[in-house]
Amino acid sequence: MKWIWRFLLALALALALTPAALSPCGAEPETADAPELAEGADLRVMSYNIMHPEWSHVSVKGRNETVAAVPRCYMPDVVALQEAGAKWHKALSPLLVDTGVYAPACRQSNADGFIFCTTTFLYNPQTVSLVEEYILDLDVRNATRVFSVAVFERLSDSVRFVVANTHPAPRDEPEKYARNMADLTAFAAETVKKYAGLPVIIAGDFNTPEQSEMYLSFMNEAGVKDAKYEADVLVHNCSTYVGYPAAADPDDADCCVDHIFVNGRVEVRLFDAVVAHGAQTASDHIPIYADMHVQ
Repeated sequence: MKWIWRFLLALALALALTPAALSPCGAEPETADAPELAEGADLRVMSYNIMHPEWSHVSVKGRNETVAAVPRCYMPDVVALQEAGAKWHKALSPLLVDTGVYAPACRQSNADGFIFCTTTFLYNPQTVSLVEEYILDLDVRNATRVFSVAVFERLSDSVRFVVANTHPAPRDEPEKYARNMADLTAFAAETVKKYAGLPVIIAGDFNTPEQSEMYLSFMNEAGVKDAKYEADVLVHNCSTYVGYPAAADPDDADCCVDHIFVNGRVEVRLFDAVVAHGAQTASDHIPIYADMHVQ
């Protein structure tokens, strides 16, 4: 009988050392959360609200490794970050930027008294280069309520594409929310028109639920569609605001406020919300990403 126990022990050790178990995504690999680029896609864009430490009163320390692990695992070409204040910039730089894994865009704030823009980008310098960047203000002297725009060029084929990132005031500040949404909708429409010949992707924490009047109005006026519902494959359709700390429920889609919108030059192959890998322990939002073909 001893040989049976030895065999089972050896089998357990072999399984523990498989590539899946050693994945940079951590010790909870799931087929649905596999980081490989979807078939037919040539670009991955992620949006992630990483929870501002001063607003939430939750320190960056202890969350920074988990937040950094998500882009390191999924390796999006571009990450649109929201609520990435000065403490986040300092915490993520040694983990992602100084190592050369990612480079920042739209980092410098327009607002007096603020060094960093909280609605910023990280991009993979091994796959894309930064061509242009600028920030449009939704609120005066506010480093958070902005519409950040970056133009990138893919290194493999010189295809250029535009990514915008935004984060309006929450709905419990109705006047600011309405004003921010009106401005960012106008900015989005202008961006789509300005770069009419290019793929345009608009990501962010919109604080705007799906199918709400504001959500539908934004898509109609900006001339974009929700990547989630354009995708050939929709993996997880669940709430993106989940509270902190709380595990995302794949069956709950009542609070989808983080979105990725695209214009007609983008074909969406896959859309997913990251419900594993400890993402829910790092923020009150979970990351979303889309695999796309841009032309």
